[in-house]
Amino acid sequence: MKISRRKFMGSTAAAAAASPLLFNASASAQLAADDIDWGMGFPDGATLLNRNENPIGPSQRAIEAAKVGVEKSFRYADSILIKSLLAEHHDIEEDYILVGAGSGELLNIAPMITMSEPDHNMVATWESYRAVPGRVERLGHKVKWVHLLEEEKYEYNVDRLLAAVDENTRLLFMVTPNNPTGTILSFDDMHKLADGLPDHVLLIVDGAYTDFQDVDKDGIDLIKGGHKNILVTRTFSKIYAMAGLRCGYGIGHPDVMKKISRFGCGPTSTNMAGFGAMAASVGDTDHVKKSRDFVSRARAYYSSECDKLGLSYMAGPPNFFLAETGEYTDAIAAELRAQKIFVRPGAEWGMPNHTRISYGLDHENQTFFAALKEILGA
Repeated sequence: MKISRRKFMGSTAAAAAASPLLFNASASAQLAADDIDWGMGFPDGATLLNRNENPIGPSQRAIEAAKVGVEKSFRYADSILIKSLLAEHHDIEEDYILVGAGSGELLNIAPMITMSEPDHNMVATWESYRAVPGRVERLGHKVKWVHLLEEEKYEYNVDRLLAAVDENTRLLFMVTPNNPTGTILSFDDMHKLADGLPDHVLLIVDGAYTDFQDVDKDGIDLIKGGHKNILVTRTFSKIYAMAGLRCGYGIGHPDVMKKISRFGCGPTSTNMAGFGAMAASVGDTDHVKKSRDFVSRARAYYSSECDKLGLSYMAGPPNFFLAETGEYTDAIAAELRAQKIFVRPGAEWGMPNHTRISYGLDHENQTFFAALKEILGA
C-alpha cells in the first residue's frame, strides 16, 4: 500500500499530538537535577520503611567512584575487573563468579537453566521472599511450599525441606537471613541440606542480608569444599546501600555459571556508575561496620518501643523488623499510609498478622512509633 507524503505528514502530526512526551522532549530534557521528582511515586515528605533499603546511603568512596562512572558512561562497563576483585575478596577462582544487574539477574535466570520439562518443580518456603518462586510459577512450573512454623519460632526445618524434594524437583530456594522473619540457617544445617539433596537439584542460597551477620562460614564455603549444585547470590543493595544502582553477583561451580551466562550476566550487565561504586566498595569493612552498627542501634530502639507497646516481634541480623500487629494489621497499614508512612503488611508472605518495618533514620523511626502509638491508642 502506498502512502502519500501529505498523508504521512498528517498521520505523524496526529501521533505527535497524541504523544506529547515522545515528540515534545525538550521540556523533560531541560530538567535540572533539583527539578526531577525523586519520590518514585510516593508523596512529598513520605517516611519509607517498606523496601528494606539502607538509609545511611553508600560510602563516600562509592559515591565518588559512581560519579566518575557517570562521566564515563558513554562507554560500556565491563565486569571483568569486578570479578577479579570479588574473587580475591572471597578467595575463589574468577570462573566461579558472575556479576549481574543486581543479584536478581542471576535469580531470574536460574529457573531457565534447570527446569526444562513441564513436570519439573521447585521447593521453597512460604513465609519468605517470593520473587523467585513467583517466576517459577509464571513459567508454568509447580512450587512445593514448605512452611516455617510459629511453634518452631519460624526456624528452618531441614528435614521438612528435604522431604518435599522428589524426582521432579530441580530447584530448592532459600533466603538466609530470611526476609521477612530474619531467620538464619546455620552453616551446619546448610551443609546437611546440601548433602541431602540429589545431584539433579540446584540449591539457591539468596544471601542478600548475609553481610549483616558475623559468621565464619556460609554457602560459599560449601562451594569451595566441592559442592557443585549450589548457587549463592549476593547484592550491594543492602549492606552497601546501593539498591538503586542494581549491583549484585553470584558464586557457584563454573558448570553452573556457564549455563547462567548463556542467558545473561554478560560483560555489559553492569552499568558504569555501579561498576565504579562496586569497585570502590568490595572489602570496605568500614562501611560494613557502619551499616551493622546502624542496624544494631535501630533494632534496640524498635525492640524497646515494641516492648512498651506489648507487641511480639522477630528481630534478626538484617535491616528490618517483623512485628506482630494482629488482626488489624491491614487497617494499621492504611492508617499509617494516610500519614504518609509506608510499611509492609505480612500477607504477601503468608503472615497476615505481622508487619515488616525497614529501619529508617532516627527521626523516621520516631515518626513511625509516634503514629503507631496514636493508632493503637497507647
